[in-house]
Amino acid sequence: MRTPRAVSSFLALSGFLLLLAVSVAATGYGASPGENGYAGGHHDAQAGSNGYGGDGAAAGSNGGGGGQEGSYTVPYQKSVDGLDERYYEKSCPDMEKIVGTAVMKAVKADETLAASIIRLFFHDFAVGGVDGSVLIDVPGQSEKYAQASRTLRGFELIEEIKKELEAKCHATVSCADILTAAARDAVASPAVRGPYWSLKYGRKDRKGYFSADAADRDVPMNGQSVNQLIAFFEKNGLNIQDLVALSGAHTIGRATCGAVRPGLFGRLKAGTLDRQYGDFLQRKCAGGGDAEYVELDGETPTAFDNQFYKNLLHGKGLLDTDQKLLADSRTGGFVRSYADQKSQAFVGQFAQSMRRLGEVQVLTGNEGEVRRKCSAVNY
Repeated sequence: MRTPRAVSSFLALSGFLLLLAVSVAATGYGASPGENGYAGGHHDAQAGSNGYGGDGAAAGSNGGGGGQEGSYTVPYQKSVDGLDERYYEKSCPDMEKIVGTAVMKAVKADETLAASIIRLFFHDFAVGGVDGSVLIDVPGQSEKYAQASRTLRGFELIEEIKKELEAKCHATVSCADILTAAARDAVASPAVRGPYWSLKYGRKDRKGYFSADAADRDVPMNGQSVNQLIAFFEKNGLNIQDLVALSGAHTIGRATCGAVRPGLFGRLKAGTLDRQYGDFLQRKCAGGGDAEYVELDGETPTAFDNQFYKNLLHGKGLLDTDQKLLADSRTGGFVRSYADQKSQAFVGQFAQSMRRLGEVQVLTGNEGEVRRKCSAVNY
């Protein structure tokens, strides 16, 4: 059954509404193939569990540099009725093996696909929860045809996995569960070397689909304020710590100059962007145009580590939306905490936040269906 939308008390931290009106790598930014981010149309996302609140220390507790800034007590979250780690134990015992093998093979052939799968997962979440609706293919009408979805990739891989599962476990495994497992396996793949976390299954697919207009309204894009990002996460049952941890997906992947160029001059003028780094970005984008790719983490672009947060401390956030996380009192403490601690603190919280993301607002039981094809509802 659907998890009620949490109305957390952290609105009082600032008096503003919370998170991103988004998409997922996070962060809402449109992504191009091979890019990263938890959302959007300019970069792909990659992500990362144990229990909620475990490894990642909240800023302001014992995290270095946190102080009271950005401190936040993680609220209790009730388990979702209808989701179970053993859901497919008897009905389709090889489900995780089939998904994992297919994802590993696909990412080995094209390493940029890992970020794309994460982004696809986030886009599905951003519009009505993880219900597989982003996979529906109705030309000109469904989410897949939104402007925010124009560079989404990975549909074919999910459909291939679904076809194999239908052959072995007919009408059993939902597309929503396949996408959730595929996102986790993409993060843990050798190409990304991120964490692996346990999942609960039992999600059902939406019997219909959301419109392209709904996706363009809800999926976050680059340039949004911290207020908008917090509001988006709050609306979807997540919190400030989830926002900052999931933004760390930008420790890998790329963004296009088309996403970066518009605010470069203003950031340099305001002094929020490191001068040398800004000059480099201007030269690179001037030479390659808007289609040129830039690494989201210019220091360790292929390592799933906490360098992304260290970059923000030195004014080297590629995206202005990311850099703003440091300046805001609600998020800045978390940024400093993840930058100052070992990478495991961020990685642990990232995994937890990704699992939480996959458990909010899901359909279970008779609330949805198990599609025969991920690209079409059952008739």
